[in-house]
Amino acid sequence: MEIPVFSRYRNSEFLQYMKDVLEIVNDTDVDALQLTKQRDALATLANVMDNLFQQEQSSGITQELIDLDTRRDKAFMGIKASLESFGYHYDESLQSAARSLLFNLNNYGTNIPRMNYQAETAVIDSMLSDWETETNLIAAVTTVQLADWIAELKTANATFNARYIARVYEEADTPATSFTAIREDGTSAYKQLVAHMEAHATLGSNAMHQDLVNRIGTLAKQYNVTVNARLSAGDADAIANEESSDDTTDTNDV
Repeated sequence: MEIPVFSRYRNSEFLQYMKDVLEIVNDTDVDALQLTKQRDALATLANVMDNLFQQEQSSGITQELIDLDTRRDKAFMGIKASLESFGYHYDESLQSAARSLLFNLNNYGTNIPRMNYQAETAVIDSMLSDWETETNLIAAVTTVQLADWIAELKTANATFNARYIARVYEEADTPATSFTAIREDGTSAYKQLVAHMEAHATLGSNAMHQDLVNRIGTLAKQYNVTVNARLSAGDADAIANEESSDDTTDTNDV
């Protein structure tokens, strides 16, 4: 049976997977299949996770982080687009300055706005530090007149990080209600449910147990394929932090 790779699932994916599993199980005679206790345990945790997820999504800081991340991404892409446009400039000095800055920028990654929150913050800080301390890059910034763009990116990045830390404090103040903590319980309940299905499928005579195993295995495979496609499309930098929680790491998914 396909095993869902929960370490790569965002909270939204994890929650929806559990809901889909419960829908598949509830489409059978649960009592007759002797899965009521395990189903109820998972259903209870899924309801708790659903409520927590909705609360966290409605958090003012959460929405503020999304908006600030969008702001800094726009500033970053504006800078990159400006530098790339100078590659077609008739003035060789402008071309040369833009190439120097682009070379430095690309050394930090080819898709920086798709990095997880912490990585993007650190990369932008390091890049801007280079542009403010390395003589040739300081001169290049002056040549292509990017001071206003850089000021905007620096402000957006610093503001994002300050609000991100505020979010960390907020979650630390209420650890018992963290979605991340409940995920562990949800994973355990899911494994117990599946283990009972597989045991009955092996030892019992009701073919529906094996049908359930097959259906949930297919569901897990489809989710794994979807998540892997998302990661390979540009979120690969977030794999190590694809939290068990996408809320404080994330994977640009709050």
